[in-house]
Amino acid sequence: MELSRIRVRPEQPRRYFDEAALAALSESVRQQGVLQPVLVRPVEGGYELVAGERRVRAARAAGLTTVPAMVREVAETDVPLLAALENLQRQDLNPLDEVEAILTVTAQRLGVTQVEVLPLLHAQRRTPDPVTTAQLDALFAQLGRGSWASFAANRAGVLRFPADLLELMRAGKLEYTRAAALARVKDDARRRILTDRALTENLSVRDIVAAQKAPITDVSQLRRVRGLLDERRVTRLSRKDQGRVTRLLEELERLLEADPASR
Repeated sequence: MELSRIRVRPEQPRRYFDEAALAALSESVRQQGVLQPVLVRPVEGGYELVAGERRVRAARAAGLTTVPAMVREVAETDVPLLAALENLQRQDLNPLDEVEAILTVTAQRLGVTQVEVLPLLHAQRRTPDPVTTAQLDALFAQLGRGSWASFAANRAGVLRFPADLLELMRAGKLEYTRAAALARVKDDARRRILTDRALTENLSVRDIVAAQKAPITDVSQLRRVRGLLDERRVTRLSRKDQGRVTRLLEELERLLEADPASR
Protein backbone atom coordinates (compact mmCIF):
# COMPACT_ATOMS: atom_id res chain seq x y z
CA MET A 1 0.00 0.00 0.00
CA GLU A 2 1.24 3.52 -0.80
CA LEU A 3 2.40 5.38 2.31
CA SER A 4 0.75 8.54 1.01
CA ARG A 5 -2.64 6.87 1.46
CA ILE A 6 -2.06 6.07 5.14
CA ARG A 7 -2.77 8.69 7.77
CA VAL A 8 -1.84 8.38 11.44
CA ARG A 9 -4.36 8.99 14.20
CA PRO A 10 -3.32 11.79 16.60
CA GLU A 11 -4.45 9.67 19.57
CA GLN A 12 -1.88 6.91 19.07
CA PRO A 13 -0.89 5.42 22.47
CA ARG A 14 2.85 5.86 21.78
CA ARG A 15 3.72 9.56 21.95
CA TYR A 16 7.50 9.31 22.07
CA PHE A 17 9.76 7.38 19.73
CA ASP A 18 13.42 6.88 20.66
CA GLU A 19 15.40 8.49 17.84
CA ALA A 20 18.29 6.01 17.98
CA ALA A 21 15.97 2.98 17.97
CA LEU A 22 13.91 4.48 15.15
CA ALA A 23 17.07 5.17 13.12
CA ALA A 24 18.19 1.55 13.60
CA LEU A 25 14.79 0.28 12.50
CA SER A 26 14.85 2.62 9.52
CA GLU A 27 18.22 1.22 8.41
CA SER A 28 16.88 -2.33 8.78
CA VAL A 29 13.82 -1.38 6.73
CA ARG A 30 16.06 0.23 4.09
CA GLN A 31 17.97 -3.03 3.68
CA GLN A 32 15.23 -5.62 4.16
CA GLY A 33 11.95 -3.79 3.79
CA VAL A 34 9.01 -3.89 6.22
CA LEU A 35 8.66 -7.56 7.15
CA GLN A 36 5.40 -7.35 9.10
CA PRO A 37 2.27 -5.70 7.67
CA VAL A 38 0.79 -2.66 9.37
CA LEU A 39 -2.91 -2.69 10.22
CA VAL A 40 -5.13 -0.06 8.59
CA ARG A 41 -8.84 0.54 8.24
CA PRO A 42 -10.62 2.16 5.30
CA VAL A 43 -11.81 5.72 5.90
CA GLU A 44 -13.01 8.47 3.61
CA GLY A 45 -10.15 9.56 1.36
CA GLY A 46 -7.77 6.73 2.18
CA TYR A 47 -6.78 4.55 5.11
CA GLU A 48 -6.21 5.19 8.80
CA LEU A 49 -3.39 3.49 10.68
CA VAL A 50 -4.59 1.26 13.51
CA ALA A 51 -1.30 -0.43 14.46
CA GLY A 52 2.31 -0.17 13.27
CA GLU A 53 3.26 3.50 13.58
CA ARG A 54 6.96 2.71 14.19
CA ARG A 55 7.08 0.72 10.96
CA VAL A 56 5.39 3.53 9.04
CA ARG A 57 7.79 6.14 10.46
CA ALA A 58 10.80 3.95 9.73
CA ALA A 59 9.60 3.27 6.18
CA ARG A 60 9.17 6.98 5.49
CA ALA A 61 12.59 7.76 6.95
CA ALA A 62 14.10 5.01 4.77
CA GLY A 63 12.60 6.59 1.66
CA LEU A 64 10.10 3.82 0.96
CA THR A 65 6.88 4.71 -0.83
CA THR A 66 4.93 1.55 -0.01
CA VAL A 67 4.52 -0.85 2.93
CA PRO A 68 2.75 -4.18 3.31
CA ALA A 69 -0.62 -3.53 4.93
CA MET A 70 -3.53 -5.57 6.23
CA VAL A 71 -6.88 -3.86 5.68
CA ARG A 72 -9.65 -4.54 8.18
CA GLU A 73 -13.04 -3.02 8.83
CA VAL A 74 -12.58 -1.68 12.36
CA ALA A 75 -15.24 0.32 14.19
CA GLU A 76 -14.17 3.71 15.52
CA THR A 77 -14.83 2.54 19.09
CA ASP A 78 -12.50 -0.46 18.67
CA VAL A 79 -9.51 1.43 17.24
CA PRO A 80 -8.00 2.57 20.60
CA LEU A 81 -8.20 -0.96 22.00
CA LEU A 82 -6.51 -2.55 18.98
CA ALA A 83 -3.82 0.15 18.87
CA ALA A 84 -3.10 -0.19 22.59
CA LEU A 85 -3.03 -3.99 22.41
CA GLU A 86 -0.56 -3.91 19.53
CA ASN A 87 1.76 -1.54 21.37
CA LEU A 88 1.46 -3.22 24.76
CA GLN A 89 2.18 -6.66 23.31
CA ARG A 90 4.90 -5.79 20.78
CA GLN A 91 6.77 -2.71 22.01
CA ASP A 92 7.51 -1.49 25.52
CA LEU A 93 5.91 1.89 25.95
CA ASN A 94 7.40 4.16 28.57
CA PRO A 95 5.34 3.86 31.78
CA LEU A 96 3.58 7.19 31.25
CA ASP A 97 2.40 6.42 27.73
CA GLU A 98 1.44 2.93 28.87
CA VAL A 99 -0.74 4.25 31.71
CA GLU A 100 -2.40 6.80 29.44
CA ALA A 101 -3.06 4.16 26.76
CA ILE A 102 -4.65 1.82 29.30
CA LEU A 103 -6.83 4.62 30.67
CA THR A 104 -7.93 5.56 27.14
CA VAL A 105 -9.01 1.99 26.42
CA THR A 106 -10.66 1.60 29.84
CA ALA A 107 -12.62 4.82 29.42
CA GLN A 108 -13.88 3.72 26.03
CA ARG A 109 -14.83 0.26 27.29
CA LEU A 110 -16.77 1.69 30.26
CA GLY A 111 -18.36 4.48 28.24
CA VAL A 112 -16.90 7.36 30.27
CA THR A 113 -14.53 10.22 29.50
CA GLN A 114 -10.79 10.10 30.17
CA VAL A 115 -11.29 12.66 32.94
CA GLU A 116 -13.85 10.39 34.63
CA VAL A 117 -12.14 7.03 34.27
CA LEU A 118 -9.50 7.18 37.03
CA PRO A 119 -11.91 8.48 39.72
CA LEU A 120 -14.28 5.72 38.61
CA LEU A 121 -11.57 3.09 39.15
CA HIS A 122 -10.85 4.43 42.63
CA ALA A 123 -14.57 4.45 43.45
CA GLN A 124 -14.83 0.90 42.14
CA ARG A 125 -12.08 -0.20 44.52
CA ARG A 126 -13.96 1.30 47.47
CA THR A 127 -17.48 0.18 46.49
CA PRO A 128 -17.35 -2.56 43.85
CA ASP A 129 -20.14 -2.90 41.31
CA PRO A 130 -20.32 -6.52 40.07
CA VAL A 131 -21.05 -5.60 36.44
CA THR A 132 -18.25 -3.02 36.24
CA THR A 133 -15.86 -5.38 38.03
CA ALA A 134 -16.56 -8.09 35.46
CA GLN A 135 -15.92 -5.63 32.60
CA LEU A 136 -12.64 -4.47 34.14
CA ASP A 137 -11.45 -8.00 34.91
CA ALA A 138 -12.08 -9.05 31.30
CA LEU A 139 -10.39 -5.96 29.85
CA PHE A 140 -7.23 -6.16 31.97
CA ALA A 141 -6.95 -9.89 31.26
CA GLN A 142 -7.03 -8.98 27.56
CA LEU A 143 -4.41 -6.26 28.03
CA GLY A 144 -2.15 -8.60 29.98
CA ARG A 145 -1.14 -5.92 32.48
CA GLY A 146 -2.13 -7.35 35.87
CA SER A 147 -5.24 -6.43 37.84
CA TRP A 148 -7.13 -3.19 37.36
CA ALA A 149 -7.19 -2.61 41.14
CA SER A 150 -3.39 -2.75 41.36
CA PHE A 151 -3.12 -0.52 38.29
CA ALA A 152 -5.38 2.15 39.85
CA ALA A 153 -3.68 1.98 43.25
CA ASN A 154 -0.09 1.98 42.04
CA ARG A 155 0.89 2.53 38.42
CA ALA A 156 -1.70 5.22 37.67
CA GLY A 157 -0.05 7.33 40.37
CA VAL A 158 2.54 8.37 37.77
CA LEU A 159 0.00 10.91 36.49
CA ARG A 160 0.43 12.86 39.74
CA PHE A 161 4.15 13.40 39.14
CA PRO A 162 5.26 17.03 38.56
CA ALA A 163 4.94 18.22 34.97
CA ASP A 164 8.70 18.54 34.42
CA LEU A 165 9.24 14.89 35.37
CA LEU A 166 6.38 13.76 33.13
CA GLU A 167 7.93 15.65 30.22
CA LEU A 168 11.29 13.93 30.75
CA MET A 169 9.62 10.53 31.04
CA ARG A 170 7.62 11.09 27.87
CA ALA A 171 10.83 12.01 26.04
CA GLY A 172 12.51 8.83 27.25
CA LYS A 173 15.16 10.74 29.24
CA LEU A 174 14.08 9.60 32.71
CA GLU A 175 12.83 6.15 33.65
CA TYR A 176 9.99 5.54 36.08
CA THR A 177 12.06 4.45 39.10
CA ARG A 178 14.20 7.59 39.19
CA ALA A 179 11.22 9.82 38.38
CA ALA A 180 9.31 8.29 41.30
CA ALA A 181 12.22 9.04 43.66
CA LEU A 182 12.42 12.64 42.43
CA ALA A 183 8.64 13.09 42.69
CA ARG A 184 8.93 12.58 46.45
CA VAL A 185 10.94 15.81 46.75
CA LYS A 186 8.29 18.34 47.78
CA ASP A 187 10.34 21.51 47.28
CA ASP A 188 10.14 22.42 43.58
CA ALA A 189 13.49 24.21 43.41
CA ARG A 190 15.37 21.41 45.13
CA ARG A 191 13.64 18.81 42.98
CA ARG A 192 14.69 20.62 39.80
CA ILE A 193 18.29 20.79 40.99
CA LEU A 194 18.24 17.09 41.87
CA THR A 195 16.63 16.26 38.54
CA ASP A 196 19.38 18.09 36.70
CA ARG A 197 21.99 16.18 38.71
CA ALA A 198 20.21 12.90 38.05
CA LEU A 199 20.43 13.54 34.31
CA THR A 200 23.94 14.96 34.10
CA GLU A 201 25.56 12.65 36.68
CA ASN A 202 23.39 9.60 35.97
CA LEU A 203 22.39 9.30 39.63
CA SER A 204 20.82 6.01 40.72
CA VAL A 205 17.65 5.82 42.81
CA ARG A 206 19.83 5.25 45.89
CA ASP A 207 21.90 8.34 45.01
CA ILE A 208 18.75 10.44 44.63
CA VAL A 209 17.38 9.29 47.99
CA ALA A 210 20.72 10.03 49.67
CA ALA A 211 20.88 13.47 48.06
CA GLN A 212 17.41 14.28 49.40
CA LYS A 213 18.63 13.63 52.93
CA ALA A 214 21.88 15.59 52.52
CA PRO A 215 21.81 19.16 53.86
CA ILE A 216 21.68 21.67 51.05
CA THR A 217 24.51 23.58 52.74
CA ASP A 218 26.96 20.74 52.03
CA VAL A 219 30.18 22.72 51.48
CA SER A 220 31.63 20.26 48.95
CA GLN A 221 28.44 20.45 46.90
CA LEU A 222 28.51 24.25 46.91
CA ARG A 223 32.16 24.25 45.83
CA ARG A 224 31.44 21.79 43.03
CA VAL A 225 28.56 23.90 41.71
CA ARG A 226 30.66 27.07 41.94
CA GLY A 227 33.44 25.38 39.99
CA LEU A 228 31.05 24.29 37.25
CA LEU A 229 29.70 27.82 36.75
CA ASP A 230 32.38 28.76 34.28
CA GLU A 231 31.29 31.17 31.52
CA ARG A 232 33.22 29.35 28.79
CA ARG A 233 31.76 26.01 29.85
CA VAL A 234 28.21 27.40 29.83
CA THR A 235 28.60 29.03 26.40
CA ARG A 236 29.62 25.66 24.94
CA LEU A 237 26.25 24.20 25.90
CA SER A 238 23.36 24.01 23.47
CA ARG A 239 20.88 26.88 23.53
CA LYS A 240 18.34 24.62 25.22
CA ASP A 241 20.78 23.61 27.97
CA GLN A 242 21.88 27.25 28.45
CA GLY A 243 18.22 28.11 29.04
CA ARG A 244 18.01 25.33 31.59
CA VAL A 245 21.07 26.66 33.44
CA THR A 246 19.50 30.13 33.48
CA ARG A 247 16.25 28.79 34.95
CA LEU A 248 18.10 26.87 37.66
CA LEU A 249 20.09 29.97 38.60
CA GLU A 250 16.88 31.99 38.77
CA GLU A 251 15.38 29.35 41.09
CA LEU A 252 18.49 29.55 43.30
CA GLU A 253 18.37 33.34 43.34
CA ARG A 254 14.71 33.32 44.42
CA LEU A 255 15.50 30.87 47.22
CA LEU A 256 18.36 33.00 48.53
CA GLU A 257 16.34 36.22 48.32
CA ALA A 258 13.51 34.57 50.26
CA ASP A 259 15.87 33.63 53.12
CA PRO A 260 15.25 36.09 56.03
CA ALA A 261 18.92 35.83 57.04
CA SER A 262 19.95 37.35 53.71
CA ARG A 263 18.06 40.59 54.37
